[in-house]
Amino acid sequence: MKKISTLVVAAALLVLPVLVLFPGCRSTTSGIEGSSTVMMDADGGYQYSEYVVVNNPKVARGLQIVELSQEFVGDILRAQITLASKYSSTQQYQYRFAWFDENGVELDAGSRAWIPFIMYGNETKTLQGVAPNPSARQFKINIRTR
Repeated sequence: MKKISTLVVAAALLVLPVLVLFPGCRSTTSGIEGSSTVMMDADGGYQYSEYVVVNNPKVARGLQIVELSQEFVGDILRAQITLASKYSSTQQYQYRFAWFDENGVELDAGSRAWIPFIMYGNETKTLQGVAPNPSARQFKINIRTR
């Protein structure tokens, strides 16, 4: 029995430094995702579907996606996201847009960097993104703590 507990302690001592030295390895998703898809209806107009996914409840407690909107500027999709801080203190976050074609294939996959931004206490802020080319019909914004 003592040998088993010694092995457990030894394994914990080996794993713990890895988790401390490489904290990014523990989180694979963003805190909040917002997404919108644009579809052409039978009358030639546009229909939109939107959703928000919470991957990290701690981030969602302090930051809320209030509105997702999109429009075409010429033939390029532009996205606008309105955020509201639920904290009274300043918080630091990062965001990144991803763009998808009508088949759901990501455009320029992996080419977008995380962009830092600050939310002051109880602030409302708007973030905007522009699709990389005219084939974009869907966007996703990922938001995480910095």
